[in-house]
Amino acid sequence: MKAVKTHVGRCDTCGEPAAYAQLLSGGRTFRFCEQHVPPLVKKQAEATAAKEEQKK
Repeated sequence: MKAVKTHVGRCDTCGEPAAYAQLLSGGRTFRFCEQHVPPLVKKQAEATAAKEEQKK
């Protein structure tokens, strides 16, 4: 599983603007707003964002 921060799309649960996306195999994606993001997805996305920031 890969999770990233995003500003594209809508939450699959409630339709609010998405803040996080969970990327799965086969090109499937689940999007979550701040309210509905699972803790594991949020943790993984924050770690990915931190890694990207260090590369700059």
